[in-house]
Amino acid sequence: MDIAQEELARHNASRLTLLRIRHGVLAQVQPEAMRMAFDAMTAGTPHEGAKLELVEEPLRLCCRLCGNEFTPEDRNAMYLPCPFCGETAPFGITGGEGIFLDHLEAE
Repeated sequence: MDIAQEELARHNASRLTLLRIRHGVLAQVQPEAMRMAFDAMTAGTPHEGAKLELVEEPLRLCCRLCGNEFTPEDRNAMYLPCPFCGETAPFGITGGEGIFLDHLEAE
């Protein structure tokens, strides 16, 4: 909400109507808990009634040996052989981490 407030001030807006949060699967966001927290934080403020959208970003890995990127079905794939070269090399994480303010709409 702090980041959203800064953006509202930067654009001379006073009421948040939509907040879209993009979160990686590795961030382990609990959507219902996030929605409850959002509702509690906006209750009694000009932002009350704003819509919260949560978009989960899948895990993206890159094999450090062959350089191929892939999106595994399961995050346990970080410990399996590369689907391209078969090596059990460490993978670089190229997506699926963190929590980001992706988009907001305001009046």
